[in-house]
Amino acid sequence: MAEKRPKSPLNSGISRREALLGLGSGFTLLGGCRTTRQAPTVDAEFTSGVASGDPTSNSVVIWTRAYAPEVGSVPVAFEVAEDAGFEKIVRRGTALTSAARDYTVKVDVESLKPGQQYHYRFKAGANVSPSGKTRTLKDVSGHQVRLAVASCANFASGFYNAYRTIAETPDLDAVVHLGDYIYEYGPDGYDGATGRRIGRIPEPAHDTVTLEDYRARFACYRRDPDLQAAHAAAPFITIWDDHETANNSWSGGAGNHKEDTQGSWEARCDAALQAYFEWLPMRDPKPGQAAKTLTRTYEFGDIASLILIESRLTGRGEPLSYSGMTDPEAFEKGPLADPARTLLGAPQEAWLDGELKRSTAAGIAWQVLGNQTVMAPMRTPDYMAILPEDILGPVREKGGYGLRWIERSSLGLPVNLDSWDGYPAARERLLNSAVEAEANLVVLSGDSHMFWASDLYRESDRRLAGMEFATGSITSPGGYENLTSDPRIFDIAAEAIPQKNEGVRFANVKDKGFILLTLTRQTVEADYVGMSTVHSKDFEARTFMTARAERDEHGHAGGISISPR
Repeated sequence: MAEKRPKSPLNSGISRREALLGLGSGFTLLGGCRTTRQAPTVDAEFTSGVASGDPTSNSVVIWTRAYAPEVGSVPVAFEVAEDAGFEKIVRRGTALTSAARDYTVKVDVESLKPGQQYHYRFKAGANVSPSGKTRTLKDVSGHQVRLAVASCANFASGFYNAYRTIAETPDLDAVVHLGDYIYEYGPDGYDGATGRRIGRIPEPAHDTVTLEDYRARFACYRRDPDLQAAHAAAPFITIWDDHETANNSWSGGAGNHKEDTQGSWEARCDAALQAYFEWLPMRDPKPGQAAKTLTRTYEFGDIASLILIESRLTGRGEPLSYSGMTDPEAFEKGPLADPARTLLGAPQEAWLDGELKRSTAAGIAWQVLGNQTVMAPMRTPDYMAILPEDILGPVREKGGYGLRWIERSSLGLPVNLDSWDGYPAARERLLNSAVEAEANLVVLSGDSHMFWASDLYRESDRRLAGMEFATGSITSPGGYENLTSDPRIFDIAAEAIPQKNEGVRFANVKDKGFILLTLTRQTVEADYVGMSTVHSKDFEARTFMTARAERDEHGHAGGISISPR
């Protein structure tokens, strides 16, 4: 009688029968990893957990880091199974990683079943990684799609309670992360005082500039158990914003980059993006494709097309500033309105226009845009008139940027020139594309560290062109927290901003958390989930508002309805 092969721990050998079944094929190693028959004898450590991402209907990328700093090359075995006990293994193999890619491993697991949950794990020597759950995309109708939408997770600003809540949310198809997965600042930078107070001090101890710096920052973040839990619970679909490189980045530089002391912007971008692709569970750029041009579409059957855009490094023009502005009207009609100003660049605008038309022509119900910054026009209320004197007084005494911002609010200018408000002609072109494609446009946004729900109107004729669900941050503080410690500011702003802005239906400028988005062919529903605190591991999560839209009998979505809880 033939010897029975053990089912666990991982067996790195591949039998003839397994090869015929496809267990030793049906995958592609990414990012410079190589296939090897070498047994995994190096006891590498899985200190960063496991992750999966970039799913399609028949494939998904699985990831880990097998850390062994004293070893040149590390063989790492992997298994993918249909069950948590790894009784029904569908793929296995062995990859070789090394310091050249910071000991990370990425495997594109192919020829899987659509809409199927899988389990995966890795082995290096005697050490077996935690197991993770992942899922391929649905390719048929009659199902709902559930996505967690996340953004802005400054390590120093608080505990990752929102990631823990995402990990415990059942039936997720994917986590859509809209950027600021890491922040580039050192411990004395953005919100460093909070980090020292709660013991959340990022590594390395300076701004990240080199490849080694960015790798160390990712390693610091990925040691967090709550982030590891979120990655192990569902596949991630990711796009960067600015802090993965440097604050307020654009195609030619960044607000937090100084060429005289930090070298060339291009070199810093290259280092940041190399670390990004090493550390996140996603496919690498295709041969000949620049890493910066990261655009992708994910199809969820006939329910939704999730279209991810890149709005930082390829087409974004140099940002404007209110500094030195003497004539607000001339500023708005002149440089701000310049039609040549772009966030995406002409090639990406054309690509997006084509994706919207392709999706609607295929009869897909919702066209969902994975976008980094807030799209809805948003002008400042006159806080000089509406804030009580016992809030204004301390702001005046403190002076500085907060006072200048409050004084400028009386002009009613756009709130944030780093968002789509700084590129209004580009926004109008995008909304034109949505209207002309007859798309049911659902814009997902991050960056602002605040929650918003907005109807999007085309400026030329005030026609409804879509809706926007903008998530608050995982941890990063909002601007109003820096303005005053008086908690009344949150309610004042949340009431005043929708009153000032026609399209803004809801504002929450205080809470940290994420959005749980549920789509069917008929409806889209966004649950806004807030954390009671991010400064303690003792917290409660609650859904404080639900925004909803529905398609009519002609298949066209109307405006959103708001249901506070």
